[in-house]
Amino acid sequence: MTTIEVQTTDAAEKALVDKFGVSRAPLPLVLAVAPNGAITGGFPQKVTEAQLAGAFVGPSMAAGLKALQDRKLVLLCVQSRHQAVPAGVREFAADDQYKAATVVVTMDPADAAEARHLKDLSVDADRDVPATLLLAPPGHILGKFDATVTRGQLIEKLKSSQSCCPGGKCGPGGCCGPKK
Repeated sequence: MTTIEVQTTDAAEKALVDKFGVSRAPLPLVLAVAPNGAITGGFPQKVTEAQLAGAFVGPSMAAGLKALQDRKLVLLCVQSRHQAVPAGVREFAADDQYKAATVVVTMDPADAAEARHLKDLSVDADRDVPATLLLAPPGHILGKFDATVTRGQLIEKLKSSQSCCPGGKCGPGGCCGPKK
């Protein structure tokens, strides 16, 4: 673990302040940042040891958080490392309309580092059947699906949700442009 102290008014720190968007944040502020750059916790004023411990996340959760913070859709596939990503997920992620705004993340339910996050997502870590969650920024769960999920089901769930597409690029026909 590395700690860095930043003075938000120091011109030399501007790039870091801008990167994390904290120029107008209440100070003091502690941010917990995963190795991939995902913010896993933010604590204004005071922070406890328990809060800091809760900001440590597993690699899959960090990947999902980073994608959401980058304003992308996340297809979180909760499955054994030995299972293939569902075909519907692969097809959705390859669709020209969604591929630039979609990240597929796999999370092994047997990975102890991910256990707390599976609980937070209301996914049973003991399940043998894979589950796929469709997440939209800033962290909305739009839907939960089993391994038989289709590209069409994912598109329908996305278009029927009240969430806007990543980057706010909604078209005249609704989320992500005209409905097909």
